Formats: sequence, C-alpha cells, structure tokens
Amino acid sequence: MPRTILTRWKLKPKKIFGELSYPFDLAVFGIPEITKILQTDFNEFFNNLEFNGQYWIKAPNCIYFSHDKDCGKDDKFKIIEKYSKRIENFKKVIINPEPVIFFQILGDSEDVIKQYNELKRIRNSNPFKFIVIDTENIMEKEFELEDVILKKIPYPIKDYKLNWWKKEYYNSKQGKAFEKQIAEICKDSILRF
Repeated sequence: MPRTILTRWKLKPKKIFGELSYPFDLAVFGIPEITKILQTDFNEFFNNLEFNGQYWIKAPNCIYFSHDKDCGKDDKFKIIEKYSKRIENFKKVIINPEPVIFFQILGDSEDVIKQYNELKRIRNSNPFKFIVIDTENIMEKEFELEDVILKKIPYPIKDYKLNWWKKEYYNSKQGKAFEKQIAEICKDSILRF
C-alpha cells in the first residue's frame, strides 16, 4: 500500500521512469519482520522460503511475496535473484548521506520504536524521517521521537484494509480522501526536509 499510494499521488516515480524497487515495496511484511531483517542485515532473508500454490512465502507465514506471481514453484532462484537486487538497491540508499523517508502503514499491534531504533542505527547519523500511519488505532498513545511522524488515519470504509488495491475502493470518494491525507503528510515531510 505505501508504494502504491505514493506512486498514485506522484510522490514516487513509477518503475517505467527508472524508480528502483526495494525489498519492502512489493511484499507484505509486519514491523517485527522488518525489524528482524534489519537487525540481521538480510542474512536470513531467504531462509524458509516456501511456495504456497500461488506465490512464495517466508515461513511461518511472516512474509508474503504476493506481487511476484511470475515466480512459480520451480522458480526459487528467480525470486531470490529478484529480491537480491532489491536488497542491494536498499543498501545503497541506506548508506547514502541524502535524506531518506521511510513510510509504514500499521497492520497489527507492532513495535514501531524497535523498528525506528534499527532505522536510526543503520542510517548511522544520516538524516531520515519515519512516517507511520496508524489506520486501526493500534498505538495506545502518541510518542515523540525526533524523526518519527505518527498519524492516526482510520481506514475510510468497511473492508478497505483487505481491498485497498481495488479501483472501486481507492477510487471512491472515501478512498481518495484517505489517500490524500496520507499523501499530504508525506508531501509535507518531503518539503520540510
């Protein structure tokens, strides 16, 4: 959802215009999985890959590579090759001294502070912002961390969480208003950097 919204609102270029893909762009992750991946520097990223009949997953059902349906059950090397390139792209961004914005939409009760600490560690004093959108009022309280922007923006209509990618949802009046709020937060963060 984050990459799609930012692309749809022209805050992130499309792939056809040279925008690189990163490992967290086109798969489904929770914050605990992302945090663990950052802590281990992707060393265990390809462990426990399984094909579930439709797409690859990282067992036990922690990561879903649902956008890589071109990688069938006999294409384990292909999914590894594809994500190895995305990991390489990510590592280049991480060491780049230019400001970076990380963007996360919460899906479950997750430890944002642990992920923030990992982002801070790997950025090694390079500037960044971490935008966190809490769609389900998961964060019990607001917290103040210098580089974190936490906003509570509820999903606009019932079933939006599971259907956000369908045109009738994102193109609805409520869907457009939801995405516009997120886009404005990101745009404001970019302009302030």
